[in-house]
Order: sequence, then structure tokens, then C-alpha cells
Amino acid sequence: MRQNILILFSVFLLLPLATLTVSAESGIGLEERRVDAMDMDSDGFPDMLSTIFAINSTQDSHVGVQVIVETDRLVIPFWKNLTLSAGEMKFGSIDIYAWEDGDYHLRMLIWDHGLEVITEEVDLGTFDLTTALSPPTLGLELQAAETIFTGDECKILRFFSDDVGEQYDALGVVSLTGVPWQVLNETAPIDCSSWPAATYSISLQYTNELGFGASTILEVTIENHPAPDFTILVNGQNQRMGTGCSVVAVPAENQTDTDLEFSWLITNPKNQETSESNLKDLDCGLWDPGVHKVRVTATNPQMQTTTLGVNVVRLPPIDPSDPSLGNISDDTAWPSSSSGENYEAIPLFLNLQASAAAIGGGGILFGLIFGIFAGLILTRRGSASPRLEEVMEAAASSMVEGEIEDVADGLPTYTDPQGITWRQHPDGSMDWWDGIEGIWVKFES
Repeated sequence: MRQNILILFSVFLLLPLATLTVSAESGIGLEERRVDAMDMDSDGFPDMLSTIFAINSTQDSHVGVQVIVETDRLVIPFWKNLTLSAGEMKFGSIDIYAWEDGDYHLRMLIWDHGLEVITEEVDLGTFDLTTALSPPTLGLELQAAETIFTGDECKILRFFSDDVGEQYDALGVVSLTGVPWQVLNETAPIDCSSWPAATYSISLQYTNELGFGASTILEVTIENHPAPDFTILVNGQNQRMGTGCSVVAVPAENQTDTDLEFSWLITNPKNQETSESNLKDLDCGLWDPGVHKVRVTATNPQMQTTTLGVNVVRLPPIDPSDPSLGNISDDTAWPSSSSGENYEAIPLFLNLQASAAAIGGGGILFGLIFGIFAGLILTRRGSASPRLEEVMEAAASSMVEGEIEDVADGLPTYTDPQGITWRQHPDGSMDWWDGIEGIWVKFES
């Protein structure tokens, strides 16, 4: 037992001699070393360490000087390689820039690359440093309107920096996720104006070779363009031909597109169609009397469309021969118009054509009314009775007021400001009541 202990003790005593033998065989020695703490940004606090050393060799050698730096988070080795001839001494330095605030512990190792052995190891001490190099940073900045619609101008700027990676030649790769299309260039702005409508969570991630990393996320919401929103305003509805009239397409206040294109399809009372484009309003002052069907289609830059329609009613002019109405080719199809307050009723029995129309249209009802009034006239002859013309006018007026409702066939009626009563059929066609003739006159449509 005592013999074994003596053997082990002898081995431990010989180990230093073995190290000296390796050192002697390599011929490499650390002649001098020191560490200088420096304030690079002149703020009064050291932020960089410069390790200075001198290496000699008794033979041709390839020497590696390694400085291992330890902080609470990282252990980073720094190298300096030298080639020495026999009997030569060389100076060198390794600069260490602080990548974070805290204590930095340094150790220096001398390597003989020929033998791949460590010839010396020296503790250089611990130093308190402030940050000299900014850690990796990433940024995403959206350049677009507050609300983004498909096709709108949209760019995403990317920002990247890594002072630590650049200083120690340890840059990593930035990865981009969350975009619908592949982005090749790592620094150019990202064009998002062609992206489909959706909410995108765009992420940048980065880690350099020293283990420093950063990440950032940006959310971008792109909405579909709403369909065009507008109304149709008619000025001159139910007014006479030759008076002011316009049909205007008015975009809604919340309409996002200011460059809507409008196309028009107009069907006149003779069922003839005309079209207009690139106009926001139409002049209907000289449109023929009757019902004009107007259809307006608005198209936005995204080719979405909205179509609205309106019926524009124009009445016959008081004087068809008025030269301001232009060259009128055929006004025989126009219905007669009321004279309004200037209308003077003509007794039916004095108008053969009217009497025949009334009897044919009113039948027995007209005969009864006419007989009653005729009897009254005969019985009151010679007394202070009204004139025959006044009596007949009253009879005609009573007949007209009663007959309009009776012969409207349950269809909706409307009396316009000019005193003309209109009736509309389920198919949209219209006719008007001619009180003189006692008949409904149909507009061509």
C-alpha cells in the first residue's frame, strides 16, 4: 500500500517537469503581456480593453494567442495568429469592445500550432466596462394611409444594425416571415400595394454568430375597396321641355375614391337608347316630353361597379314652336297639356268630339248626369238661374272629378304642380288624364 502511494506521489511531482519539457520542446514563450482599459466615447467610463503581448520563439513556429472573455451571459474567444522565425520576438494586441455593461474576466492562452499544445495560460484579471457596441436592432416602419385599401400606396421600411457582429465579423442572417410574396432583397422597402385584403403579422428575426439576437413584429391590415357609393339628383323633374333640367351623379361623403367614372344609359319615351360616358351630369333641358329611364353606372379604379336608376319626367312645352327648343322633328306624339289656372272649360254638349268621347268612356253615368242638369235647366226656365254655360261647366267639372277615381282602375295617381294628373301602370308606363277630352292619354315609352 505504501508503495502505491509513493508511486502516485512521484507522478504528481513529475507533471510540472513534463509541462516544462513540452514548453521547452515548442520553443515559444510569452515575453510580456498587459491589459489597458480605454474610454472610446469619452464619457468617463472604460468601454474597451486592449490586451498587448510580446511572443518569442527559439525556433520557427506558428503561434496562436487566444484571449477568452467571460461575462455573465457569454464566453467569447478572440484570436491572434503569428509566424515567428527562430530567435524572433513579435508584439501584438487584441482589442475587446464591450457589448454590454458589466464585468469582463480575461484569460490569455498561448498555442503552439505545430504541436497543437498550450504552452502558457495567464489570468489577465476582471474589468468593469460600459457598453461600447450596440446590440443587434431590427425595425419595421409602415408608410401608408391610416386605412389601407387594396391597390393603395403601401411600403414597409426595414431597419437593421449589429455593431457587435460587424466588429467581430460575426454577422448573422435576417429572416422575414408573414408576407404573401417572397422578398429577395434583405434591405429594400417591401412593396405591399399589391397585397390581397387581409391582416398580416410581419416578423423580422436575427441572431449573429456570437449569439446576440433581436426580433420585431408589425401588423398590417389591408381592406377591400368598397363598391362606389353615390346618389342621383334630378333638377327639373316634372318641368316643361325647354326649362332648366339636369341629372347629376353625386358621390357620397364617405366615398373613398374621388376618381369614379360614370357611364349613362338613357331610354327616351320612344324606347330609343343613347349612352354617355366620362360625365358626372347630364343636361335634360331639351329632352322630349315623357318618361325617360336613366341608368347610371359608377366604376372605381378597382373595377368595382354600382348601378342606380331614376325616371325623369318632362312635360310638353307651352309653345312647341318656340325656337329655343331647337329643331323638333315630330311633336304630334306629344300629349296635350293643361293650361293650369288659365284653363277654361268648354261645355261638353258644345263640343261634339268631347261629348262622343265622354259618352263612350263614361256611358250611362254621363247620361244620368247630363239628364239631371238638363232637367234642372228646364224647370227653372224664366227664373234667376245661372247661365247655361256655367251649369254645363259645373257638370263637366263634377264629372271629371268623379270619373278620375272611377276610371283609374285602382292604379296610383299623382297630380303634379301644373295640374296634370298622372297614372302609373305596373310595368312602369304612365298616362295622364285629359280633362277636356275625358280620356287617359298614354305616354310613349
